[in-house]
Amino acid sequence: MNIRKMVFDAAEISEKAGKILKKGFYKIYNEGTRYELKGYADPVTEYDKKSENTIISELIKKYPNSSILAEESGEYSNSSEIRWIIDPLDGTVNFIHSIPFIAISIGLEINSEIVGGVIYNPILNEMYYAIKNEGSFLNGKRIWVSKTKLAQHSLVVTGFPYHREGRIEELIKPLKVLLRDYQGFRRLGSACMDLAYVARGSFEVFYEENLKPWDTSAGKIIVEEANGKVTDYRGNKFTINSKTIIASNGIIHNQIVELLKNVSIPD
Repeated sequence: MNIRKMVFDAAEISEKAGKILKKGFYKIYNEGTRYELKGYADPVTEYDKKSENTIISELIKKYPNSSILAEESGEYSNSSEIRWIIDPLDGTVNFIHSIPFIAISIGLEINSEIVGGVIYNPILNEMYYAIKNEGSFLNGKRIWVSKTKLAQHSLVVTGFPYHREGRIEELIKPLKVLLRDYQGFRRLGSACMDLAYVARGSFEVFYEENLKPWDTSAGKIIVEEANGKVTDYRGNKFTINSKTIIASNGIIHNQIVELLKNVSIPD
């Protein structure tokens, strides 16, 4: 099985879907758009669906026996050892507000292990990809996590769950420490891009709760292949079904675990 070819095929397919998103992004910028809400503050647009349909149809053409797990259409399973995990548009809120931090994410899972991943931002023309044991890349150039050792020199990025009623104080507690002890924190609005930016060394740490497999599958291996570290809030091994995630340069990882390990996570 040629994992490199599969990842490159996924990258090429993400570029096709990216043309749909780019067209929609600039149409929205000029005309505005309608969207539906899947839940509180959780929108979906026609472009999420068009992008997903393109990705799935193109992957199935090339790999007809694959299983699929996709954000909008759910899971299609067969006996294949190959599963593609797809987010057709991460950062939909950014998309509908014409903010260019959006991404397509495609994770490649073989025999329940993530062995490759692609994250593509068509607006900024940034193509991130990783192949197990072969490294992580941005537009074909090898990338690595930051070597920063000190909290006061570290930039942290985070996100907040859509369902946050009754949890505002719990979510703000870590931010008070970050404001006091760290260089700063950011909130880009796209978990996929957050993970990619940890891998390229722009952020030292990303953390968030209640993400889905399509948010983290590609980003996980891209961070790890860039020599970073990924766990849950307790420092345990991260899987794409974990309820929490910390991705870091590895050097200050334990400090963030200490900060987050007592945060209560709802079921």
